[in-house]
Amino acid sequence: MLTLLKSPADHVVALHLAGHIDQASLAPIIKECDERLARHERISLLVEIERFGLITPAALLNDIGYALRHLGDFEREAIISKADWLRHVTEFSKHLVRSIEVRHFSPDEREAAYAWVAEPPRGGSGIGAGANKAPAGRDAQTPAAKRQQA
Repeated sequence: MLTLLKSPADHVVALHLAGHIDQASLAPIIKECDERLARHERISLLVEIERFGLITPAALLNDIGYALRHLGDFEREAIISKADWLRHVTEFSKHLVRSIEVRHFSPDEREAAYAWVAEPPRGGSGIGAGANKAPAGRDAQTPAAKRQQA
């Protein structure tokens, strides 16, 4: 099951994974990502993994489809897990998807993971006072509106 956690920054979606993933547990995560992408050009993910379970085919297809549509919209992903094999998967994934920086942290490094993922995205993210305000004489546009125009 996936559950949302308190986020360390507005551009970060934080979640906890413990076991089975289905469409019902994935839907709120996707909704949260969409809401944050409406405010920020790029967002980051923090995933605390307690244990893995099965993922339903529908949830898997939905997750893959969402990830492909938003490939350039993610800045960082911090994975917190005691599973050492995930450290190796994380290292391998860096060679497959270069648009997102992924790091694995042990549970003892939880504080460092939260600090790292909370760092502001590069290249303007809507973070900070007035970051989404347009220059004088221009209309303000949300990051989501800018993406739709491109």
